[in-house]
Order: sequence, then structure tokens, then C-alpha cells
Amino acid sequence: MREDLPASEKILQILHNLCAIAPDLARRSEELASFLQMDKSEVERILEEYGYEGYVESYANHEGNKCYYLTGKGIIKVCALFT
Repeated sequence: MREDLPASEKILQILHNLCAIAPDLARRSEELASFLQMDKSEVERILEEYGYEGYVESYANHEGNKCYYLTGKGIIKVCALFT
């Protein structure tokens, strides 16, 4: 993972690294916060913003937990971080 990225872009990068690119591969905010050692509420705030921008989508899994995954637009944004 690129360490020089802002926390918000690290969230997108970790979703990409975890292959969270479809609903069945989506990850909970708690998992992402744990990986990044960030506060869960901050991760959720950032993910909600990215949702409005079309980079991530979310849904409630069978346990009622909100899960997030990258959209095609989000994948392109992550790839652009490396160019």
C-alpha cells in the first residue's frame, strides 16, 4: 500500500487490495477500519462521501451489516493513484 496517500484514498486502495469489487465481495466498515487502524465512524463518513461521488456502493448483508465495494469508477480512481 502506498503510505503517502491521504487516509481517504487508502480506504479505496484497501477495498481494491481486498478485491471488494462486487456485492458478494464487499467489506464492512469495521474490517476496513481495523486494516487501516482508523476510527470506524471516520471510515464510514469517507465511504458515504465516496458513495455520493459514485466510487463505492453499499448494501446491507444478510446480518444487516452495511458492506461496501468499489464501483467501476472507483476501480479506475484507484488505478489512477499509481500513474
